[in-house]
Amino acid sequence: MDEKLYIHPPLVERAYDWKNGPQPKTRRELDRFFVSAPVVKVKDQICEMGRRIYEKGYTDGNGGNISVRVGEDLVLCTPTLCCKGFMKREDICLVDMKGGQLCGIRPRTSEVKVHIAMMKATGMNACIHCHPPHCNAFLFAGMVPPNGINPEADIFLSQIPLAPYATPGTDEVASSVAEAAKKSNVVFMANHGIVCGGRDVEEAEWFAENADAYCQVLLLADAHGGRVRQLKPKFVKDIVAIRKAMGLAVPKGQKLYNTRSFNGYRM
Repeated sequence: MDEKLYIHPPLVERAYDWKNGPQPKTRRELDRFFVSAPVVKVKDQICEMGRRIYEKGYTDGNGGNISVRVGEDLVLCTPTLCCKGFMKREDICLVDMKGGQLCGIRPRTSEVKVHIAMMKATGMNACIHCHPPHCNAFLFAGMVPPNGINPEADIFLSQIPLAPYATPGTDEVASSVAEAAKKSNVVFMANHGIVCGGRDVEEAEWFAENADAYCQVLLLADAHGGRVRQLKPKFVKDIVAIRKAMGLAVPKGQKLYNTRSFNGYRM
């Protein structure tokens, strides 16, 4: 074959490059930055992801929240008490990395502290918190899905941790989620919901879809009486290698399997 015939297009870069972007400090600079074309584009992406999670039933009422880092000390986030399915760019807020609001006509979500803590702990650029029903069916029972069963789930989710319950909006819940996020880009919050972190906001939304679809299939398998089977260690090692090659984190010293049992039986 003639190698000259082949093309090698790069992956599309969707993340906002906040490290090389403007770092406004003054009131005037912040106001201009907040309505600049690149930031407006990110606002529109946040609104689109809000529509996706709402239409999929991952949020109800004013539930859930979304954030994207846009500066060394700057994060765009959704407002409190706002339905994520009907947001407009004018609803989006700008906060600093302490959670203090800098711009926006609506008050920011109180749970942005969780997102900021997750970003600081992992280097992720975007976070989505929502309540996918099949994920919540697991975490309400104090469970996480077993790994080593489906390659796509292991590649994109790794081993999902369960962060202990803490009151929403507190520093305690932010700390517990940030620690758990070092193990996976998806964190189950006991008795609450999930938080997904990504290199960009669409990737974070994909991880929410991945997690809920995987939990749904596991629940379906159990419902028809089937026993799920884990892959052999060789194949799990191959999956871990693929995850690393994709630039997704794998904690040092992590065991191949997070559990060898599911719903009372040995896998």
